[in-house]
Amino acid sequence: MTSKEYSLKKNDLGAIGIGAMIIFIALILVAAVASTIIIKTAEELQQRAQKTGDDTQDNLGGKILIQGAYVSEETAGGGSADEITLIVQLSSGSDTTLLADMEWHMACDDGTAVAGVNAGVFTVATDLDGTALGATASVDAGETFLVPIDTSADCTPQVGDNQEMRVFIDGGGDTYASLHYNDVNPGSSII
Repeated sequence: MTSKEYSLKKNDLGAIGIGAMIIFIALILVAAVASTIIIKTAEELQQRAQKTGDDTQDNLGGKILIQGAYVSEETAGGGSADEITLIVQLSSGSDTTLLADMEWHMACDDGTAVAGVNAGVFTVATDLDGTALGATASVDAGETFLVPIDTSADCTPQVGDNQEMRVFIDGGGDTYASLHYNDVNPGSSII
């Protein structure tokens, strides 16, 4: 009998297939990590854009527009304004806001080195139809109302004075107005 000798041949094809499979799996893992990073970055950018949009809406929508102002009461002897009235409107896009969440600051120069400041909260107001509004009353967007401001505490304005005023809504924007007192008789326009 003749014996056949079998020899094992070296076959590298299987090793190449396993190497290709390892590289393929590594590429899938790298793609998964890269897509996770891209998705996370896109989500963070979307959240930042949403927050910026909300902040912008609060600043523009949550704002009081000053339509006008006039002297509503002068001192008994004349010469200065004890009370002014602001004609204000809650800007479009604003949420319904309580009067107690609205405040004002008025700065003036009384001739000393330090500027005086009057400040307060809108505690009372009157709707254009004559309805009285208290501090717990709420105002809707686009609603115009009158707010009396007592100026007799500090910085009592006189003829020729200029005052800077800011009106704020809690959590919203602010409005700046420059008040010029050419006359302090009741009904005199100061804006």
